[in-house]
Amino acid sequence: MITKENLRIRDPFVLVRDDRYYLLGTTGEDPWAKGSNLVLYESRDLENFTEKCVMVQPQYLAGYTNVWAPELHEYRGKFYLIFSVFREDKGRGSVIFVSDGLNGDFKPLTGEYITPAGWGCLDATLFVYRGAPYLCFSNEWTTPITGDGDGSLFIARLSEDLTAIAEQPKKIVSGKYSGFAVRIGEEGKTTGYVAEGPYLYEEGGNISLLWSTYTKTGYSVFVSVSKNGVRGDYVAKRKIFEKDGGHCMRFTDLQGKSHIVLHQPNFAPMERMKIIDEP
Repeated sequence: MITKENLRIRDPFVLVRDDRYYLLGTTGEDPWAKGSNLVLYESRDLENFTEKCVMVQPQYLAGYTNVWAPELHEYRGKFYLIFSVFREDKGRGSVIFVSDGLNGDFKPLTGEYITPAGWGCLDATLFVYRGAPYLCFSNEWTTPITGDGDGSLFIARLSEDLTAIAEQPKKIVSGKYSGFAVRIGEEGKTTGYVAEGPYLYEEGGNISLLWSTYTKTGYSVFVSVSKNGVRGDYVAKRKIFEKDGGHCMRFTDLQGKSHIVLHQPNFAPMERMKIIDEP
């Protein structure tokens, strides 16, 4: 048993199912090095957690020097584990693993990156809109396809079996031109603007997008809203967290109340899960 206060975790993700909370994220002794050990925790109260399983066996992670930001989604009767990886020969990208249950036998869906090859992507998330699956992901500021330090968020429809992107990705958020992100990095080296950690949900006929960036107050979370569909025009509505925490998602608890979960602070080794009421 481990308490919420003692569980070091970045990029927390909560799946609510079978009267339990299932928690995963970037855990382990050094999330900036090898990264997540892909442990799945379970809880009945979001305060005390037990380790349920290691979701992926080591042989399926061979070649990846970094693993982080895992998410767990239920889609058409199966469970899909999406997480970010780095390989020396392929750079950054996101992969999808699949299993029939919440156990330790998740296996690669295809063995290839689901994000565009050569883009330098991370933080992919799955969103089902009107029955169709979509992938939203970050093109990192260190390797932006625009070449100007603009870390951005993109969205694209997936094939029905989630094995490939089925259309040209559309940019929906620009870190550089957001109006509030600040440039990070060291002068004389790579610098740029962050847009990462996307999470989408539908509410009141609109699509809301949670995402994280660096502002003058530190690592922060914003919500942008599209009123014209999942590939629509996303307008930043408000900052919902500005106290050095981010990479969040939204879930509904067992009592039907909505919350946002994120990590705070944003520096090692103090990262912990923080749950806030939805603003």
